[in-house]
Amino acid sequence: MRYLAPILVVLISITLSCKDKDNLRLLSAEKGASVLDNGWEKEHWSRQENYATVPSENNNTEVLVLEADTLSRSRWYKKVNIKPYTTYKVTGYVKTEGVEGDRDGAGAGIGLERMEVGQDTIFVGDNDWTLVELVFNSKGEDSFMLEGLLGKRGLAKGKVYFDNFQLEELDSKELNPMVTIDLSKKKEPMSPYIYGQFIEHMGKGIYGGIWAEMLQDRKFYYHPGTKKSPWKANVDTLDIQKDTSHSFAELDLPRFSLNSDGILLFQDSLATIKGKKYEGRVVLSHSGSISSASVGLITENGSSEQSLDISGSGYQKIPFVLDSEENSSNARLEIKIVGSGTVTIAAVSLMPEDNVEGFRPDVLALLKELNSPIYRWPGGNFVSGYDWKDGIGDPDRRPTKYERAWNGLEYNDVGVHEFMDLCRLLGAEANVAVNTGLGTAELAADEVEYFNGDRSTKMGKWRAENGHPEPYGVKLWAVGNEMFGDWQLGHMPVEDYVVKHNKVAEAMWAVDPSIDLIAVGFPGEWNDMMYEHTLDNMTYISEHFYRQDWHAGGLLTHVKQIPGAIREIADEHRRCREEMPKVGEKKVKIALDEWNYWYGPHVYGLLGTRYFLRDALGIAAGINEFSRQSDMFYMANYAQTVNVIGAIKTTKTDSWLEGTGLVLKLYRKEFGTQPVAIEGAPEPLDVAVTTDEEGALVTVSVINATHQEYPLVLNFEDIELPESGRRYFISGADDMVFNDESDKNRITIQEENIAWDGHSLIVPKESANIYTFKLK
Repeated sequence: MRYLAPILVVLISITLSCKDKDNLRLLSAEKGASVLDNGWEKEHWSRQENYATVPSENNNTEVLVLEADTLSRSRWYKKVNIKPYTTYKVTGYVKTEGVEGDRDGAGAGIGLERMEVGQDTIFVGDNDWTLVELVFNSKGEDSFMLEGLLGKRGLAKGKVYFDNFQLEELDSKELNPMVTIDLSKKKEPMSPYIYGQFIEHMGKGIYGGIWAEMLQDRKFYYHPGTKKSPWKANVDTLDIQKDTSHSFAELDLPRFSLNSDGILLFQDSLATIKGKKYEGRVVLSHSGSISSASVGLITENGSSEQSLDISGSGYQKIPFVLDSEENSSNARLEIKIVGSGTVTIAAVSLMPEDNVEGFRPDVLALLKELNSPIYRWPGGNFVSGYDWKDGIGDPDRRPTKYERAWNGLEYNDVGVHEFMDLCRLLGAEANVAVNTGLGTAELAADEVEYFNGDRSTKMGKWRAENGHPEPYGVKLWAVGNEMFGDWQLGHMPVEDYVVKHNKVAEAMWAVDPSIDLIAVGFPGEWNDMMYEHTLDNMTYISEHFYRQDWHAGGLLTHVKQIPGAIREIADEHRRCREEMPKVGEKKVKIALDEWNYWYGPHVYGLLGTRYFLRDALGIAAGINEFSRQSDMFYMANYAQTVNVIGAIKTTKTDSWLEGTGLVLKLYRKEFGTQPVAIEGAPEPLDVAVTTDEEGALVTVSVINATHQEYPLVLNFEDIELPESGRRYFISGADDMVFNDESDKNRITIQEENIAWDGHSLIVPKESANIYTFKLK
């Protein structure tokens, strides 16, 4: 149906008393002033030529203008802070010229993004200045996005003007947080795997993070002296030959012609600590006569050097140990060889001597503080192009490969055995993901056999030859990663993927029927198809979510994104249980094997996102929600662990816990595992209550994501608590503080004894708190 009238008005009449006329606020810029300085923003992905401002003819303000000659969506928007659980009215004037929508009900107008409005107006055609009034209740939000839209409820073209926005508070709810707690009403216990972690081969998650190797491209994927190579030499790049025999490894290797002056190969930008020893090795072969060979660690004001004995034949692995004379951020490793003939260098390695089986001891210590019970590995998008066999055997012979998921180099220094070593060092279980993107059922079955087969099997024998005679006994396996997404290598329509999932799952179970399998899930049609066609070939089903700062900016609004997402996912699978009887009978639980915030500044390499106190509060609120949804979630893997959207951040020589990591550490240690029922009105606080397994300790988790303290009334049914307890809390100077290398303690875990009056607790602003009480 086409519109016959130039304007479509959807109007629901609501009458509210105006309690606070003095709260009327002008939201447009004054005439002649920059609307950008006044907080207005343009949609960055839309055509910037669609935006303009002109002076108002009727008010002392600037008029916002949007104009497009093709169907599109443009938006002026402004973030506005408000009070939660308060009713507001937004008013503004709109004028349009020739506005057309791409569908019935599409056009131009004022928007409030996620707010439910009591009245709404959409403009099409030509309209003179028209007053628009939108009434809404902020509910649990403390900010909203005021929008001037060309392309509301669809795409649109034409011209639209916006003038004289005002905000008026109509009614506000008095907030007196109170909950009633009944310890006898127990929910299903929380799974310990809620505190899982995720490690993916990308950025500085492993190389440059957990792994202690200091050199980049140590096996010469790139030819020394070329633009992408970190290796430089004292000879022209064109004079460095390529050994293409592949007699040692898959890659072409650099071959140098020796002379009496010697060849010098070096890599700089290394970080060293004074007094620390560094161990390494050079793998090379030579022909001709060697007069001298040495390796050195050079800093700004000193050096350490060791001779290399390369008198043997064929490829030799020559170890060395060097000292650092000073703290340096630009140390250099040099290899110098003098003689005649040629030398081919296959690999070089350099690690601090205090590495623990190849891992950084400082990062290991922080991982132990997190105390995660399970680690998901090796991806992530990475796994859909990964051949696990590349990470097996002699590390110096393993191929360096260009991986397409994140457009980086995969050194394959950390593979199956190294990952399982890490799990052993941390006392954690393994959750291994298999490649259902570019991989095959045979590749997945072989991987299960390599991990879990005894020595009588082909893969088990190979594992034993590589140093681990006994099966690893990995129980939990993820069958693919995010195969619903077109960004995934090997992505295919769900109609095809259900066939592949079944084939892969059946091949894996044929090797080891005792393992548990996690299927790829995604809300909507994908989940319906997976449940309908692969239910018998899954133990659990996965979901992923990330939340950004693409909202109106308020602290409460930012924090509640995380528990909201967790609740939505739980509700999605409850829907599936209700609509599909077999799913309801089996009650497949959710493996939320990626969840986190993901936005703003990437300081620590690829996706090396900095996290703020507000993010830590969101993660704490997420754990509260897991306690409320304990019947639905089997596992949740914080994504990721180190540097890459990580709970831990590192420099080359230092490491620390982000605020999000501190939350995971605190809640893993102090929050109980047995959720109990609560009732009441905790708003605006987020409250969850648990006991320990023995029922001897009550833990009350309270997140205050507001800028003021609140008293919280606690009513316990038939239970008398002692007069004192313990409070553990995470806070900071404000919600935007963060930990970094210059100050690791802007956000900290603190604890104190508290007196309990049997009635209420005072909950500080911008804080995550766990209150513990021993039952009498």
